[in-house]
Amino acid sequence: MSKKITIEKLQLKSSKVLSEIAERRQELGISQADLAYQLNMTPSGYFKIEKGESKLDLIRLFEIAHYLNIDAKKLF
Repeated sequence: MSKKITIEKLQLKSSKVLSEIAERRQELGISQADLAYQLNMTPSGYFKIEKGESKLDLIRLFEIAHYLNIDAKKLF
């Protein structure tokens, strides 16, 4: 029997992933603006991703993981 996935569970997981990204960025002393520059996006655009106000696609997730030197698979 498969587990039922709810919107609430997905939102909780998404929040956890974004929180881990923000924590790692801060550990490395990288500002949101600096990471946004590396990702070729505006600081406000990156801010919205990190705060969960904008959706994060898989490619962008892997880009962020690359710049933060983390294994994206471990975020899940």
